[in-house]
Amino acid sequence: MASKEFTRGATQILFRHLPEAIFEHDDYGLCKVTQVALREVEVNKDALFDAVADALAMWPPAFATKYPDPRDPAQRGHYTVGAPREVRFTPYPQVFRCRTCSRAGQFTQLIKRGASATGRCVCGGRLNQLRYVQAHNCGRMEEIFVPPQACAHHPNDLAFYDPGRVKQARWYCATCRADLQALRMTPCKCAYNQSLPPGRQPEKFLRVVPTADPSLYVPHPVAFINFPEDAQGRLRAAPDALQLMLARTWGTMTDKVHDVIQERANRVKPEDADTMAQMVEALRKVDPTNKLVQDYDAKKKQPKGQVEVDRVNQLLAAAKALVEPPRRWLVEHTTLLDRTDLSTPADVAAMLRRAGDEAGAADIEQGQRNAEELLGIANIRVINDFPLALCAYGYTRTTRDPQRTVINPFPMDDRGQLLIYALANETEALWFQLDPLRVFRWLLDNGLASGTPPSTREEAWARLYADVPGLRQAAHEPMHGQTEAVAVRTLLHTLSHLFLRRIEWSGFAPSSVGEYLIPASLSFILYANRYAETKIGGLTTLFEQRLNTWLWDAVQSGHECVYDPLCSDDGGSCAGCTHREHNCVSFNRELSRATVYGGPTPQHSAFEGQTLPRGYWHDAWKAAPEA
Repeated sequence: MASKEFTRGATQILFRHLPEAIFEHDDYGLCKVTQVALREVEVNKDALFDAVADALAMWPPAFATKYPDPRDPAQRGHYTVGAPREVRFTPYPQVFRCRTCSRAGQFTQLIKRGASATGRCVCGGRLNQLRYVQAHNCGRMEEIFVPPQACAHHPNDLAFYDPGRVKQARWYCATCRADLQALRMTPCKCAYNQSLPPGRQPEKFLRVVPTADPSLYVPHPVAFINFPEDAQGRLRAAPDALQLMLARTWGTMTDKVHDVIQERANRVKPEDADTMAQMVEALRKVDPTNKLVQDYDAKKKQPKGQVEVDRVNQLLAAAKALVEPPRRWLVEHTTLLDRTDLSTPADVAAMLRRAGDEAGAADIEQGQRNAEELLGIANIRVINDFPLALCAYGYTRTTRDPQRTVINPFPMDDRGQLLIYALANETEALWFQLDPLRVFRWLLDNGLASGTPPSTREEAWARLYADVPGLRQAAHEPMHGQTEAVAVRTLLHTLSHLFLRRIEWSGFAPSSVGEYLIPASLSFILYANRYAETKIGGLTTLFEQRLNTWLWDAVQSGHECVYDPLCSDDGGSCAGCTHREHNCVSFNRELSRATVYGGPTPQHSAFEGQTLPRGYWHDAWKAAPEA
């Protein structure tokens, strides 16, 4: 519709004003978004489509049939990616009710019965939109059913009683006060009901939903690390790329992979042979023992990074691991290490000492020691320029659970292409990486892995890479549901939620902080969900000033749930402890406090309700009261 201009932030549009959403306009009342125009946005398309494909894999195939496979490069031409620029909308629903006499009906019918086009009833009262619609799990939404007339004696006096509760609302005659019918639910013969697995009760009818109910429209955004696309290509295509990136991720190589690859490439350039070689040969005649000559000979014999490449190959061979092309998680982890501005506890301690704050420096150093020795966290870093992108690829109605609803793409543009709305910016983040040695021993202690415990971190990394391939696989791949992989993912995901539970120390609300999981590198990232040019600095301040306090607070509060002991006995995961209302990347699945503190695991999971004798924070929980 031709509408008065209104302003919303880009993030707000992504979560509340995408096509098929209902919102309240200051001038027009309830409206439905019909279209959102796009502008160009710089995002890594390969990473975006990988992230969307991983997200869609959480839906049963029958519930995601409207999407061409984003994993197939030939199908990506069916999509258009851009940032939201302009929102177009129309008033919706078109069912109105008089505030004075309660007469109700379609707006066009009310006009025929004598109401004015300016929104006045025949009685002079003001007409307001009826705040109910019908919705179904398949994504269908309609206005509520309006009876064709009131009673036989007063056919034009249809009225609506609205006490604010769907079950008590009803249609009646405004003159004789006779009840006509309750709100009728329209049947839905959709693909959702026809594709339910055996034993599942079909949702045969659209259900009446208040327009303000958040379940009426659930957009589905997915985050991804927006590293440069050209850098990704060079990393993956370089010789020995997998070994170099694994060495960097496992901590056996401190040099940046990008620099090492560049130097290894320059080593074979013609100009090197023509220029440098001639200079060295000239110097060799004069001084054959010169250090420059010896360094050049060593470099030619063994290029930079070769020691690390050989060591990784040795570890992979000993663990009997399959060598495969580098995956997105490995490129992401490597790029974060190489190309972002990172701060460690040691960096902050040095800064505080320069400022004369010896107590603050000692406190963050103590926090780092506690994290390593008791919490099993090998590294905690601040990412000052986390290159985050967020894209919305579709929506659901009535629920966000992939097992109970169909994922719908946004309406196509005039070229028949599916739309993906994306935003990209740099934000602040906290990056946690668990100790692989502790993780492997935790698996052994709980009977989730077999064999002798590894003796070093690099051996533990190689064993995890070889023995738990499900950690690096997407949801559609066969080993993703491997019990050991589910256990490690559940541990990472639960720790992420426990830290988010006490994120108020940063000044951010939990709903304002997102999470990003990189299971194959035992990492999770908590980031400020802001897409503005400025950074508040709350996560950085938390890291610099309250890290030790926050760590222990998470250990202690994470052990508790308002629904204990029922929650602990039933798997240790519910709305009172680990579940998040917003921003959960896995829809609150693969969560259990049993992985952290020990105890029974959820029945309906890969653990099948088994009891874990030892939690990952077993020692930390015992030490917490003394600390």
